[in-house]
This record gives sequence, C-alpha cells and structure tokens, in this order.
Amino acid sequence: MAHLKLTSSGPFEDIAEAHQSCVATITRAAEQGLFTEAEAGLLIDRVRALSTRMTDRAKPSGPAHAG
Repeated sequence: MAHLKLTSSGPFEDIAEAHQSCVATITRAAEQGLFTEAEAGLLIDRVRALSTRMTDRAKPSGPAHAG
C-alpha cells in the first residue's frame, strides 16, 4: 500500500465543497495502489482546475447596470 504525499499543503486546498468527495476517492484509490502518486496528483489538479473554473463562473463579472 502506497502512502500518498501531495505537493500542495492539503489535497482539498482550492477544491469546492461539491468536489471534495471526488478528491477523497482519488486519494483512497492511490493509497490502495490503483493510481500512482503522480497520477493521483494529476487527477486532483484536474478537479482543482474544474472547481476553480466553476467558482469563477459563479462570480458576477462587471457592474450589474451599465449606465
């Protein structure tokens, strides 16, 4: 059984709450040897990128009234 050591300060850093269960599953799978540490890191980075894009889309951009 491999011990997953991620490079960020925590696997859930910058991950939206809705995606944290996905990261937890990836982490468990890596600990069981289904993914390498590098593969798990890449998958978590993809979830983090998706989470950031979704958060950015939810934020209002620009003034509500132009004029």
